[in-house]
Amino acid sequence: MNWRKSLTFKFVAGFVIIISPLILFLYYNNLYAISVVREQVSGANRNLLADYVKQVDKQMKEINNYLNLVNDREPDVNLLNFMEYGTDDYMLTKQKIFTRFQVDLGYFQVIDTIFLYNIKDKDIVLNTRSDYYLNEKVIADYIEQHPKDDEMQKIGSWQLIKVGDETAFLKLIRNNNLVVGCWIKANTVAEPLKFLDAENGGGGAALVSMEGEVASVTKLTEQQIALAAKVPEQQDKPYQSVTDYTKELSYLLVAIPATMVPIKYVVLIPEASMLKNLPFFRLAIYIIPLGGLLILSFYFIFVRKVLLTPMKKLIRGMQRITRGDWDVQLEQDNTTEFAFVIRTFNNMVGEISNLKIDVYEQQLLTKEAEFKHLQVQIKPHFYLNSLNIITSLAATKQYDIIQKMARYLAEYFRFNISTSRRTVTIEAELKHIQNYLEIQKLRFPGKLTYEISLPEELAHCSMLPLTIQTLVENSIIHGFMNRRELFTIKIEVRESQVVKEGIKEKTVWVQVADNGVGFKPEILDKLQMNRWHEHSGENGHLGLHNVLLRLQMRYGDRAQLLFRNQADKGAVVQIGIPAIYLEDEAEENDDISDYGR
Repeated sequence: MNWRKSLTFKFVAGFVIIISPLILFLYYNNLYAISVVREQVSGANRNLLADYVKQVDKQMKEINNYLNLVNDREPDVNLLNFMEYGTDDYMLTKQKIFTRFQVDLGYFQVIDTIFLYNIKDKDIVLNTRSDYYLNEKVIADYIEQHPKDDEMQKIGSWQLIKVGDETAFLKLIRNNNLVVGCWIKANTVAEPLKFLDAENGGGGAALVSMEGEVASVTKLTEQQIALAAKVPEQQDKPYQSVTDYTKELSYLLVAIPATMVPIKYVVLIPEASMLKNLPFFRLAIYIIPLGGLLILSFYFIFVRKVLLTPMKKLIRGMQRITRGDWDVQLEQDNTTEFAFVIRTFNNMVGEISNLKIDVYEQQLLTKEAEFKHLQVQIKPHFYLNSLNIITSLAATKQYDIIQKMARYLAEYFRFNISTSRRTVTIEAELKHIQNYLEIQKLRFPGKLTYEISLPEELAHCSMLPLTIQTLVENSIIHGFMNRRELFTIKIEVRESQVVKEGIKEKTVWVQVADNGVGFKPEILDKLQMNRWHEHSGENGHLGLHNVLLRLQMRYGDRAQLLFRNQADKGAVVQIGIPAIYLEDEAEENDDISDYGR
């Protein structure tokens, strides 16, 4: 054997020669360099952002201490709690507080508004850098929505509120009927972060709430803000790589949560601008995928010629065999392994073709013999009983009943003798069942009745003979236990339709129901789970087993035999078979097709 022509050598050698240089180049010249740049750029931006966040948190802690000091130790605030609204002392104290707030607002440059709100009198002392009347309304509405002490305690931490079109950080502290507080505009906090905005609008910084809503003016787009909102608070790396798939842009995302307010500071850095001063690596980012695609294209052509084409040729040959075409001979291949496989395949096809013909003919003979054997097993169980009844009636000279019994038995025997063909019409089968049930009514006068429902359009559908009789016999043998009550058997034929893979399939359902004792639970479980082997040889269930086998031989998987108990009492057995009309079958000229019409 020439090992250089083997499929294993060609496949392994080609893979190693093509993939190894590409992997080494990607590893040493692209991934490592970009990883280093990412670490450095993200680390620098994270340190700057972390320092600024600490500075803002420190200022907010100082403001917290200031508000607590005003609330606890400012005498004018404490006095205002006990003064009557509108008095001269009240107005003078209110003016002192306003002057104090004006001085404090100049000290805390980050604060936009300081206020004191009287819940009882709905009065406010307000000093602000922005719209006075808008701020007054926002404060009154917000506090009036939280009038109770417990609710006011819950908002003792910094909260996010809307002031017009802007977002602000609100701090409230309650002292009896007075609420002292302030807010800081998010845009004021975000203003120093503008130096982190990337050129040409490719990235930038923003303040984002924990719900993913932007809280400050930013250059980031809605899609970029949505990417920033998905970043978890705990990160293993100082940055996270995210991608905007709508624009096919990649970013480094740095996010730091604040400790005093439920927001996080985020910075989005475009990778394109990050690598703009590294022309070699920028060029490598574009060349490597193109070069890899070109190399892989040549490799695919190579593998296709060496492996895929011979394999497809072998698969097409197998597909032709599955369709029944045994005249398949594949062309030889120059690869050692495929040459051996194709040569063996051609030899096996010839041998299997001859063997399959012999086996198929033998199977047909076996199936036909088995089918006839099962059909022969289906014998009525009441021959002797019927003859005994005729004898008893003759002794009592009930000749009219004897005539009916003889006529029904004649029709019954005529059908049994005529079932040499494989199928009959449903109408003929039900006529035969009617003769059988009339005989049973004569055996049990006043104790048994029946109903048969057959739509006219289904009368000439075909089915296996003596199928329904087996179900009716079982119903009488196993269900007709209480002879004191009227036993009723209902036979109903209907049609259903389903669509499978765009093709409509019709199914004819024959249902035999009675008001007897029904199936025992353990027997019903076995029948519903198709555990026939545990029950086919006892208590008369051999007939049901034969029915199922005959249906499967005739219709395959399309035949169904279902069992259940009725809600009140009684058993129900259903047979489902394909809707096939007798004139569509090859044996339509059999005399049994006209029986009972």
